[in-house]
Parts: sequence; C-alpha cells; structure tokens
Amino acid sequence: MKTDKINSKRKWIFRLIALTAIIALFCTSIFGNILMLVIEKEYFIPKQSSIFTFTETVGNSGSSDVWRYGEDRSNYYFNLSTFNNDVLFFPKKNIKNCPGFNPEDIKTWCEVKTLNN
Repeated sequence: MKTDKINSKRKWIFRLIALTAIIALFCTSIFGNILMLVIEKEYFIPKQSSIFTFTETVGNSGSSDVWRYGEDRSNYYFNLSTFNNDVLFFPKKNIKNCPGFNPEDIKTWCEVKTLNN
C-alpha cells in the first residue's frame, strides 16, 4: 500500500513537471527559437537577448528565414544582415523620447546602438 502512494505521488510530480514544461514552451518564444536555430543556419538570437525572450516580429522577405525585426522585454532589434550578425537595437525605455517611433521601421528610430553579435 505504501508503494502505491509513492507511485501515485511520483505520477503527479511527473505530470506537474510535464505540464510546466508544456506551458513554458508555448507561452515563451523558446520553442520557435530552438526550431529556427536548428533548421536555419543563419538564424541567430542577439547577444543582448535570450532564447527565452526574443521574438521575431518581421521576417526576411528573401529566400532565408532570418528575422528582419525582433524584440524582447527591453529592446527592439534590427538585423543588418552582415556576416558578423551586426544588429541595431533600440531600448524600449527610450520610446517616449522618440516621436513617431515605429518598431518595424528603422527610419523612425532615434539614438540606435550597434551590437556585434
């Protein structure tokens, strides 16, 4: 009888862990980022971001699946499509200082910074 209780506890713990992992996969960007990193050799995550938080907002219109614009909790990113994976980024905290800001139009960004990945 004690063995049944232990097995029952283990099943519930396993289910809880599995449910937590599923929620984490579908409520964060990690699943899509891992998939893209595996299938697209030129896909990358900016070094200031994370595989957990980076989200592609505009994809490349060319033949590759590399992102053009992306964001995370603290920055907007623009992929310069260089061999060094250079990225321009704009801190979200500076939006109020940039009238007419559009996260998907680099021409509206003020005070951009370059990031070498």
